[in-house]
Amino acid sequence: MTVTDGRVLRRVRNKDAAVDAILDLLQEGVTAPTAQQVAARSGVSLRSIFRLFEDVEGLNAAAVQRQAARIESLLVPLPESGPLFVRIAALVDSRATIWDAIAPVRRHAVRLAAGSEVLGSELARTHRFFRRQVRAVFAAEIGGDDELLDALDAAASWETWELLRSGRGLSRAAAARVVTRTLTALLADKEFSR
Repeated sequence: MTVTDGRVLRRVRNKDAAVDAILDLLQEGVTAPTAQQVAARSGVSLRSIFRLFEDVEGLNAAAVQRQAARIESLLVPLPESGPLFVRIAALVDSRATIWDAIAPVRRHAVRLAAGSEVLGSELARTHRFFRRQVRAVFAAEIGGDDELLDALDAAASWETWELLRSGRGLSRAAAARVVTRTLTALLADKEFSR
């Protein structure tokens, strides 16, 4: 019983170490961590890594799940009523915090999603979550206007944030101002057209 328990615990520890290693490597800027790098970082042999995970997809799937747990505390409730400028500011601040925290891992997941059912599914799930959040925060303004929802969702998306931060090289504050301005303009346009 003790030997079996020890093996199970060692397996769990090794699995956790490998998953933490891939996430840490991504956070440090390694855009495509290799199994060898994961093994070296985690202290788990390459052979053991391939025994712990059926394939690289299994390791990536475990990393995505761990990433979700790591950022769970960043997913704070946002105001769904009150002054529009307060709701816009709360959404932008929340997204800036989340998008900056997940950027390296998200880039990795996006790059691999086309060939990974697990990663593609996880990206679709998170997109649905953040779209529902936009709908809830701006429900009074959106009403049944799906086109406005699409526009607001796109403006507040990780893809927009990534373009502003990585593509344009904007600081967090500058990118937040651009997203705030875009959301404000879209919502003001809605108010004007009523």
